[in-house]
Amino acid sequence: MDTKGQVENILSELGKKIDVLISETKESTGEVREEVEKKIQALKERKEKLDNDFDQYKDNNEGKWDDAKNHATTALSELKKAVEVLFKEKKKR
Repeated sequence: MDTKGQVENILSELGKKIDVLISETKESTGEVREEVEKKIQALKERKEKLDNDFDQYKDNNEGKWDDAKNHATTALSELKKAVEVLFKEKKKR
């Protein structure tokens, strides 16, 4: 699989994890729910920005993908870690 396909798969996986968090949050109550919903919203916004940036980059710089690969990988890694931390926090409560 090429790097673009890997990025697309990671973005898809993150979207699914965020959807699971949203579903699980519905079962939470009070302050926990509010805090988790705020974090989920921030994650969704970051993911949407990555989606848009990735799509725009693909459209505008098809031949320059290798130059941006490291930037995209770093941003995705940070977002993935944030989602995983939120999952761990959710399970502790």
